[in-house]
Amino acid sequence: MILFALYNSKGGVGKTTSAVNLAYLASRDGFKTLLWDLDPQGASTFYLNMTASDNGHLKNWLEDPTHFEGQIQTTAFPNLWHIPANIKNRNADIDLKSAEKTRQAFKVFKGILKEKFDYVFVDCPPTMSQLAHHIFRAAHYILIPVIPTTLSVRTFEQIVDYFDKKELDIRKLIPFFTLVDQRKQMHRQTMERFREAFPKVLRSTIPTASEIEKMGLQQAPVYTFSPDSRGSLAYRNLWQELKWFKKLKTPVR
Repeated sequence: MILFALYNSKGGVGKTTSAVNLAYLASRDGFKTLLWDLDPQGASTFYLNMTASDNGHLKNWLEDPTHFEGQIQTTAFPNLWHIPANIKNRNADIDLKSAEKTRQAFKVFKGILKEKFDYVFVDCPPTMSQLAHHIFRAAHYILIPVIPTTLSVRTFEQIVDYFDKKELDIRKLIPFFTLVDQRKQMHRQTMERFREAFPKVLRSTIPTASEIEKMGLQQAPVYTFSPDSRGSLAYRNLWQELKWFKKLKTPVR
């Protein structure tokens, strides 16, 4: 099992959209995939036309991790499961009083998921919090969507600084560009400079596209209602690159 965390401390960068589309494409390739919505805003839950959970309070799972498995739900898509958001998780940092207890709980969570899934995608809350810190430690890789603008690049640099100060593994960070408009010279120049500074950035980019914006109306991944669109192709390219980049194996059928 590989755990990908989709994270950015800046909102509106395509984090949730990317989490939903990548998780769907993994499931479409035959991988048993889980999308875990830990963002209390619940956008991933909405995009999959799921209902927010009344019982999925992180505090309850920390007190008794066996409650965690019961939150995993099936979706309308084969091979794709979901853990819905819970608005109570907006106060998750208050519940994370014991760092050691939280680390142990996440270890139990990973053990449960390892037995059930090939890939887990976590839609993280857009905050630099204790919850995010524990997710950083638990995840195998952290995918960071970056808009090719000065402020978004600065936010990525702040994440790198945080990893450095907290002695987290910077090698886990995998940035990629979202909301790209190739007509804008600033976008092209920003991406060029960023690639020179951070060669690990994925080559595939996600454009600003009306088809992707329609996910909110369709409550479904873009491929399911517009498979030949520019946005759908971009996410397929991103997933294929991610598979190659991390040498992901073909699932056992």
